[in-house]
Amino acid sequence: MVQLNPHFKELKREYIFPIIEEKLMTLQASSLVPIVNLGIGDVALPLAKTVAEAIAKSADEMTSFEGMHGYGPSEGYLFLREAIAKVSYPLNLISPSEIFISEGINQDCTQLIELFDLSVKIGIPSPTYPAYLDNALLAGRKEHIHLIPCLEENGFIPQIPDIHLDVIYLCTPSNPAGVAMNRDALTAWVEYAKKEKAILLIDHAYEAFISSSDIPRSIYDIPGAKEVAIEMRSFSKAAGFTGLRCAYSVIPCELMDGKIHALWKKRQSIKSNGVSYITQRAAESALSPQGLLETRAQIQHYLSQAKILMSGLDQLNLTYFGGVNAPYIWVKVPSGKTSWEFFDTLLNSCHILSIPGSGFGAHGEGFIRLSTFTTQANLAVERLCLLK
Repeated sequence: MVQLNPHFKELKREYIFPIIEEKLMTLQASSLVPIVNLGIGDVALPLAKTVAEAIAKSADEMTSFEGMHGYGPSEGYLFLREAIAKVSYPLNLISPSEIFISEGINQDCTQLIELFDLSVKIGIPSPTYPAYLDNALLAGRKEHIHLIPCLEENGFIPQIPDIHLDVIYLCTPSNPAGVAMNRDALTAWVEYAKKEKAILLIDHAYEAFISSSDIPRSIYDIPGAKEVAIEMRSFSKAAGFTGLRCAYSVIPCELMDGKIHALWKKRQSIKSNGVSYITQRAAESALSPQGLLETRAQIQHYLSQAKILMSGLDQLNLTYFGGVNAPYIWVKVPSGKTSWEFFDTLLNSCHILSIPGSGFGAHGEGFIRLSTFTTQANLAVERLCLLK
């Protein structure tokens, strides 16, 4: 008899999106007032013109025998890896050979863990992006997971643990709290990893939103980080690629004397047929001078929406985090309410969709997440004022 994966039973975290969808459908059936969606972190602006033109050009190129491309390199086309190295890692900080193209950070952050023995001790911040924990549980790693509480008193920055960990996930700027680790905090984690001979998995999906001078743009800006860290970045939020899917991981050759690099290259050759040529040409265009001009303007739009939303929260005297170096605002719910209760208040009274903090782990209770991927921040503030 076929046996199913028993570790699915370990997924006891509340799956909030079906519940949210049901609540949303119930409200829409009884009300004609449009919903302002500040929930799921999907982009709200159309593709940049330069990116769209690159897609059309490369698609047309594929109509000729000379320009046709089939399966590409599993690690990604050299033209994109060279562009990433030049634009994102100047001064030869990273070599194109250390860059691996993928369909998304979700894919990389869940599959990199396959490179490590089942006995490794895994550190996962809480609250954080749920895929880290869920994937570790599905892989049968429950007994070796250590949650790192990210608490209000520490500004939701993960603190160095007093125990040994082998592999640690760090998301900065963070989802859901929207806070970024400064140079001192990242340096402390690099030093911890060097001391414990550990590896840091850095989810840097929101790097494009960093504006504060004390926040490093890359973990490799920290001395010694290439010996202990893998950095993951994405075009999804930086260039509006949520409908195209393209990301990359940087695995330095200094990390474990190249062993991790070699294993991931082998893993990619076994399990990946590569990201499409058209998508990679689009990503390359996003890194061109004109592409950067257009996509950075989109980032500034989302950050301006954040400022508007934060002004509304200030009017309500609500405590919040984030919104400065990330497209998320982490709002503390009013005293006496749970995350779900405040979610219901915003949805039913203000017709604003948010995300209950409990969906990001037990330490997210008492907060909601607002996404700034919107064009309706002013309308949202008008509706928030109904809570006064």
